[in-house]
Amino acid sequence: MTNLQVAANGLVAHPEPAPLPFGPATVADILAEGVANHPDRLALIDGDETWTYVELDEEVAREADRIGRPDGRAIWKIPSSAKLVIAVLASFRVGETWVATTSDPDLRSKPALGARPAEDLLDPRTPAVIAFTSGTTGAPKQVVHSHQSMLLPAAVSAELEPPENGERIGTPLDLRIANVMILGPLSAFVRGSTFVVMQGRSASVMAADIEQHGVTRLITVPTLAYDLAHSVDVQASQLQGLGRVILGGSGGDPEMLRLFTERFGVRPTLSYGLTEAPTGVVRESLNDPIGSGKGHPLPHVEVIIVEPDSGHILPPGSTGEVCLRPAKQGLWANTWTGTLGYLDEPERTRWLFRGSMLHTGDLGSLDDEGRVSITGRLSNLIVRGGLNVDPEVIRNALVADLAVADASVTGYPDERLGQAIGAVVVADGTPIDVDALAQRTRDRLKPAPGPDSIVVVDELARSAMGKVLAPAPELFAS
Repeated sequence: MTNLQVAANGLVAHPEPAPLPFGPATVADILAEGVANHPDRLALIDGDETWTYVELDEEVAREADRIGRPDGRAIWKIPSSAKLVIAVLASFRVGETWVATTSDPDLRSKPALGARPAEDLLDPRTPAVIAFTSGTTGAPKQVVHSHQSMLLPAAVSAELEPPENGERIGTPLDLRIANVMILGPLSAFVRGSTFVVMQGRSASVMAADIEQHGVTRLITVPTLAYDLAHSVDVQASQLQGLGRVILGGSGGDPEMLRLFTERFGVRPTLSYGLTEAPTGVVRESLNDPIGSGKGHPLPHVEVIIVEPDSGHILPPGSTGEVCLRPAKQGLWANTWTGTLGYLDEPERTRWLFRGSMLHTGDLGSLDDEGRVSITGRLSNLIVRGGLNVDPEVIRNALVADLAVADASVTGYPDERLGQAIGAVVVADGTPIDVDALAQRTRDRLKPAPGPDSIVVVDELARSAMGKVLAPAPELFAS
């Protein structure tokens, strides 16, 4: 990845990537192999409705005909459903760029990416989607990805974990989020599998869907895995068909992971990724101990740790900013580019790709075996009395306390310290004495500082992907 020229609309022209070693070149062609090789296999399930590959292809063709002449962008005001999957695939087929959002953004003032003639769909560098960052630390950014970027995670997964006969991929997460569409339906279609639209996020509904539709590969977040593991309404027999559970969006508590494994006989594995990648770039190995907090880079990317201010590459064991660049060896060499940039924000795009690599904004380290540990967000660092404090360290100390079920930490203005450390916590069944909890946490962290203020809440605010949102500093105002 060389230094990139950024256009006025915030997008970059990456060097032409190496083609994917197998699978479709564009999302517009994602059903072609299934139609040719297994037309009567189920492709999509939504409740009582089902579509084979050939039926789904015909349904997408009808929707594409209904769309007619594309106008550049497609914003579908459709709930997470098979209907949304069909509409999105039709958008790709006619050459539109899908705007993947759970809200109703006002994009009318933004310059369009432009309608494209059909032959442009054959170029894997064509913009395919405008995704939105989670907004956990600020206003969401519009992230543009090419067709190849959308297909790469699915193709890599098919090579690393070849699909088994009868594989059915399901997720209770919202398909209006680009990463969920990529990891769910698009991955299933590239793998030649069946995708199941799950009907809800409560533990009992998830378990019923898994049992009824024979889900074998579950894509979800640690929060919902926690609900399944702890629910008295879920029977172990309902999840007995699961062979793989992949968790993303946030870190997973080791005790929850162990409980899930014991109850259901399948070990969840954690995945680290980001919208700009898109989706996962690091995944925990089944050979590592549960709760190790470490993962291995996926074969299409190289992970580098740099000193945040200078950009100098750091040696193994050092904590710094996690950065990505294309893998240079192996089957997936130079197939990855990352995002095309932040739409209409050229300065942010330049900052993202400075030093010829993609800067994730996450803090982490590499060990001597090349395993990656993610410890927090660079932008979340709390500067307390001139000392940099990682809020994830404070959070980990809080959730280690038997009184705390979950926690989130942020900095808030303090006249003397500049920033003080504020925490919101969820009680684990019994009332919390916040002063005693604060003292126990400070004792656990000595000589590093502990929380200056703790607020007890019923539940933590989360994004649509299950990520915990940073607490508002106003919560800790005296």
